[in-house]
Amino acid sequence: MQLKARFAMLVWFLAAMTFAGAIGIPKGFNVTTLLIFLCSFFVSFLQPTTFSVDRGDKLLVWTFFAFGVSLIAASLYDHWQVKGLDKPSRFLLVIPVVFLLLRSKGPKEWMWYGIVVGSLLAFAHALYERVILGVARARGGEHPIMFGDTGMMLGLLSLAAAIYFFSQKRFNWLICSLFGGLAGMGASVLSGSRGGWVAVPLIGLFLLWECRDLLGKKRLMAVFSVAIFCIVTAVLVPQTGIQKRVGEAVSNIMQYSDGSKTATSVGLRFDMWKSAIYMFQQAPVFGVGESQVQPIKRVLAAEGKISAKAVPFDHAHNEYLQALSTRGIIGLFFLLAMYLVPLKLFLRKLRQHKDNWRIRSYAIGGALIPMCYMDFALTQTMFMHNIGVMMFAFPIAYFWAALRWAERDELAKLELKN
Repeated sequence: MQLKARFAMLVWFLAAMTFAGAIGIPKGFNVTTLLIFLCSFFVSFLQPTTFSVDRGDKLLVWTFFAFGVSLIAASLYDHWQVKGLDKPSRFLLVIPVVFLLLRSKGPKEWMWYGIVVGSLLAFAHALYERVILGVARARGGEHPIMFGDTGMMLGLLSLAAAIYFFSQKRFNWLICSLFGGLAGMGASVLSGSRGGWVAVPLIGLFLLWECRDLLGKKRLMAVFSVAIFCIVTAVLVPQTGIQKRVGEAVSNIMQYSDGSKTATSVGLRFDMWKSAIYMFQQAPVFGVGESQVQPIKRVLAAEGKISAKAVPFDHAHNEYLQALSTRGIIGLFFLLAMYLVPLKLFLRKLRQHKDNWRIRSYAIGGALIPMCYMDFALTQTMFMHNIGVMMFAFPIAYFWAALRWAERDELAKLELKN
């Protein structure tokens, strides 16, 4: 029994370390997710009598399975593009991890510590690259956009951690979590990635709304006021670079509109989106396949419809348009299902447990992941990158299992009282 308990602790430690080493330690997430997957081979070693798979567990697993298989089928349909099987397979490999965590009763709250540490390490790494190394955009061994978006997600998850620690009256870790929230967002700012910034006001409002009863009206207004002050200050202070990046975006849009300059950061995105829409029109049901993206873009460039500088990019810098252009309406359906099914499952738990913050905190954290990705997807194809797949699929599995264990713990307490 003691050996099983230690094994369960190891599993949750690896889950926490996935967040802690996500981007603060270059490629750190690869090691922890691989180890926790290998641990799933010993899932039969953990079989508590209380374990039972419910409808939500099955729905999440089947969603991972369906999306992974749809991506694999699309790659094989696309002239047997075997090289495209790598990232889709991750959505299948996370399935045994779901069952492993559902059978591993351990310190699930370690995840909150991992998230806060991960945010602080991400900011420290970004600061080191910008100040010491003098690079223009922090990247931590990843593409700057992926680094920035992941940092933003860690920052927002740190705010969910702050809600958890506040509900448990653990004020030292509450303060650490708030610093973690600022650190994660700071890492995003230092990366210069604008796409993730949209998530701050939208998800911030979601967090405030969900914890309005926990905070009370006075605290809620105080938090809202401080948040607005921090956002306005970050925008107005030139050293953050936000003003410059937003100004560049506005200038790029104006230049693209009047045709004076199209090969800008935003202009190239517009051309990628335009070509993606064209591809969708050519094959609306199944898409043209990833192998046809650049050949079609070369034709469009030759016809003067897009800039030649947009041709080398092998994706649309928009997850929705990428799915539509390469996998058609069917591909978009499976993509939306991968976002919306987990989101609906976590939001349903929020409605079921209106006053229990030991459960609600995990539901909020889990809901933030698809929310963030749905925002990031507007300006980046997250699932074309290994970190994008891993930091979506595995954290959703972690939060779902943590939530289910929190429910079981509360049920056990009620049974003891009765």
